[in-house]
Amino acid sequence: GSMGFMPKTMSILGQGGAHFPHAYVSTPMCCPSRSSLLTGLYAHNHQVHTNNDNCSSPQWQQEFESRSFATYLSSAGYRTAYFGKYLNEYNGNHIPTGWREWAALVRNSRFYNYTVSVNGHKRKHGEDYARDYYPDLVANESLAFLRQSKQLFPTRPVMMVVSFPSPHGPEDSAPQYQHLFHNVTTHRTPSWNHAPNQDKQWLLRYTGQMEPIHIRFTDMLHTKRLQTLQTVDDAVERLYKELVSLGELDDTYIFYTSDHGYHLGQFGLVKGKSMPFEFDIRVPFFVRGPKVPRAARIKEIVLNIDLAPTFLDIAGVEIPDHMDGKSIFPILTDAFASTATGNNQIEPKRKKSWRDTFLIERGKVTKEYLFEGLHKSTRERNIHVKCSSGRHPSPCLANQKWECIHDGERWHMRRCKLHPRHRKDCVCSDNGADSGTVVLESSSGLDLGGSGLDVAGSEHAPSKTVVFKKPRPVAHSMLAAVDSTGHFGSLSSKLTAEERKQQRRFLREHVGRAFRPVFMGVRARRRAEELQEGLDLADDSAVSAFLNATVEELLLEEVKLLPKGPPPAPRSEVVLGDEPKQDTLCGPEGKWCLGPATVPQKRRHLWRHKKERIDAIIRRLRQKLEELKDLRKTMKKKKHKHHAARTRLAAADTPEAGDCVCREERLGVIPVGSLEDSFGGEPGRRTDEKTKRKERKFRRKSKFENTTCNLEKMNCFTHDDNHWKTPPFWTLGPFCFCQNANNNTFWCLRTINDTHNFLYCEFITGFITFYDMTADPYQLRNAVHDLPSQVVQELHNSLERLKRCRGAKECQMRYRGEGRKGDASHGTIRSRHDRHWRNSRAK
Repeated sequence: GSMGFMPKTMSILGQGGAHFPHAYVSTPMCCPSRSSLLTGLYAHNHQVHTNNDNCSSPQWQQEFESRSFATYLSSAGYRTAYFGKYLNEYNGNHIPTGWREWAALVRNSRFYNYTVSVNGHKRKHGEDYARDYYPDLVANESLAFLRQSKQLFPTRPVMMVVSFPSPHGPEDSAPQYQHLFHNVTTHRTPSWNHAPNQDKQWLLRYTGQMEPIHIRFTDMLHTKRLQTLQTVDDAVERLYKELVSLGELDDTYIFYTSDHGYHLGQFGLVKGKSMPFEFDIRVPFFVRGPKVPRAARIKEIVLNIDLAPTFLDIAGVEIPDHMDGKSIFPILTDAFASTATGNNQIEPKRKKSWRDTFLIERGKVTKEYLFEGLHKSTRERNIHVKCSSGRHPSPCLANQKWECIHDGERWHMRRCKLHPRHRKDCVCSDNGADSGTVVLESSSGLDLGGSGLDVAGSEHAPSKTVVFKKPRPVAHSMLAAVDSTGHFGSLSSKLTAEERKQQRRFLREHVGRAFRPVFMGVRARRRAEELQEGLDLADDSAVSAFLNATVEELLLEEVKLLPKGPPPAPRSEVVLGDEPKQDTLCGPEGKWCLGPATVPQKRRHLWRHKKERIDAIIRRLRQKLEELKDLRKTMKKKKHKHHAARTRLAAADTPEAGDCVCREERLGVIPVGSLEDSFGGEPGRRTDEKTKRKERKFRRKSKFENTTCNLEKMNCFTHDDNHWKTPPFWTLGPFCFCQNANNNTFWCLRTINDTHNFLYCEFITGFITFYDMTADPYQLRNAVHDLPSQVVQELHNSLERLKRCRGAKECQMRYRGEGRKGDASHGTIRSRHDRHWRNSRAK
C-alpha cells in the first residue's frame, strides 16, 4: 500500500524494472529479517529470533556476521559499503567483516539525536534538519561513495547497501512533507478493527476493538509513516540520476525491498509487526538492471534469504552450500529471454520449477516449551539445565573440563581437550623467577605460590622452558603497603604455642561459659557490621565510613592468603633446555601450580585445610556482595524519592562563584579545584550525559507507575504527548495499548501456486490456524476445521522438516495436490529432501 505514495520509485523501478508481487520475509521482525538478508539463512539457522537476544551478539559476530554476502564479495574484489540502519543491538564498537566503507547507525532507528559508527569512529548528531536529518545523511554519503569509487577506482566493481530508517519509529518526517496525507485512510482494510477473534491465536482472542483514541492514533501514525517515505522516494531518484551522470546505470543492478511489513489497527492491534498475516510478512520487491525485463510482474516467490545468494550469483561468486536461499538471477534472465523473443506478456513464465512453499518463523522458544516439547529424556533435560547455566562455555576456557555446544535444536556436552588431564604444557609462574617472567612448564602438582598456599612444599624448576613476559605481580608489594600503613598491625605477628596455651588456661579459670571471646581477626568485620546497623544514607560521612570498613574487611581477608615471609629473591630467567627438579602443572596465567603427584600425607592435609579456608572466604565474600547490592538498591530508591529535595538543598547551599566547582556523587559532594579536573574532561562529560539519560528514562517510567497498562502475558506500551518530537504532534493525551504476547511464537507454511494459496501456522501453545487466501484474502476466518485430519498431519510433518532444514537443497519445497481427481483444496508437500527422508524410512 505504501508504494502507491512513492511515484518516483515506482517510475524508476516499477516501470523501469521487474516487480515481484509475491515477496516475503521469513521472519517479520527487524533484526531477524536483516540477519537473514545478510547471511541467506533462516532464523533457526542464524539463531537471531528477536530484536534483542543474540542480535549483533559476540556469537553472531564470530559465527554468522563473518559469513555475510559482503565477506564473499569483498574477497572477490568488490568495493563494499554500508550506509544506514544495521541491526537493532549494534553498538558501533566494531566494523563487520567484509565492509570496506562503513557508516552504520548505532542501535535502533533514529532520525535526530543519534550516533553513527563511521569506519570505527562514533559520531554524534543533533537535531538540526540541515545537518542531522538521518535519511538525507544516508543519501548524501552513498552518493559521495559512488563518486569516489568512480574517480579513484574506475575499474573495480561496487556493492553498496543503502538502509533508510523510514518508515520505522519515531516517524520524524522532513519539514517540507509534514503537511501531506492527513486524511489518508488506506490502512483501513476489511481486517481493520475486526475484533475480537475467537477463532485465532490467544492474543487476538483477548484483543477487543480499538477505542476512539486508538483509532485517531492509527490514522495519525499512518500519516507520519507516509510522510517519512517521501524522503526515501527523493533519495531513490537522486541515486538514479547519479548513476546516469556517472555512466553506470546500464551496468548496475538496483534492488529495492524492506525488512518486514506492518499493521495499523488490523484485528484490533493498534500497531506493530511480527504477526503471521499477509500485512506483516509481505514486502515490496523491485529489481532494475541489465537483462531485467521492464514493467514485468514475475509471479515466482522471492524471500529475504534469496538476496545474499542472488548478489553472489550476479558477481560470479560461488554460492556457499550452507545458505538456505536461492539466487533469483536465473528467474530474471529467463524473464528477460521470454520478453526478448517477442512474448511481451506482463507475467513471463519460467521453464524450470521454483519453490512454491516456504517457512515463516517468529519468536524464541520458551524454557517451558523446551522442557515439555524438546527434551524427551531426563538426560536431555539435565544437559539443558547445565548448559543454560553458562558454567560450561564454548570454546573451553583454561582448566575447564566440559563444554556445551548447541546444534540449533538441543545442547550437547563434550570433554574439553585442554583440560589438565589432557594437557601436557601450560604457561605458569615460577616462584624463583623474577617478578616479570612467566615460564612454560610440563605438568603435575599444586603450588599456590602467588597466594602463599604452597602445597608441594618445594621449588619447581621448569622443563623445556620458553620465557614469556607478564605484568609484575602485586602480591608482595600489596603486603608491604598494608604493613607500612600500620592500620592492620604486623601481619606476621602471631602468638607462640606457649602464649596460646596460657591464654586458654586464663579463659578457663577466670571467664564464664556465657562469655564469647572476641579475637582480633574479626575486628574489621565487627566494625563494618556495627556501622551498617542504623546506617543513615543521607549522612555522607557515615556511608563513607561503612564502605571504608567494608573495604578494610575484604582486604584483610585477602591479606590472610598472602605469603608470610618476604618476597622470594629474584633469579635469572630460565632458558630453553634446563632440566626440571620436579614436574608441575600450572593453571591459567600462572596463578596456581600443581605439585608432584606423590604428595606426603601431611601435605595433603595442609592442602585440604587451605582449600577449606578459601571456600570459607568465598562464602563470606558472596555474603558481603549481597549486602552491598542491597545497600545499592536502597540508595537508588532513596535517591529517586528525595531527588527534588536534594536538588533544592544543593541550590540553596551553592557557594559563591569562584570558590569551588562541585559535582554531586552517589556518596556525597566532592569539592575540586577546576572544572576540567572535576568532571574528568570528556569521560566525565559522557558520564554526566549517561546519568541524565537514566534520569529521563526514570521520569518516563514514573509517569505510568500507577496505570493499569501492563496486562498478564501481554507486551503493553504507553504513548503520550511527548512521544513525537516533530510535527504533526500528538495532543490527545496518554493511552495504553498491547501489541504482542509472550506466547505468540509461531511457525508457518506459506504456499502459492496455480492451484493453492494458503497459510498454515502452528503456535507454541499448540494452536493451529489455516487460511485459504484465495477465498479469504484478509484472513478473517480460521478454516483449519475444514481440513481432513490426514491433511493437517501432512502439513505438520512438512512444517517440521522445514523447521529443521539446512541449506538450499533441504529448504526448497513444492506443494503437490493429492486426493480425489479434480479436488484442488488439499495436498501434501514434496521436496528432494522429503523424498530422501521417505526412502530412508522405507529401508
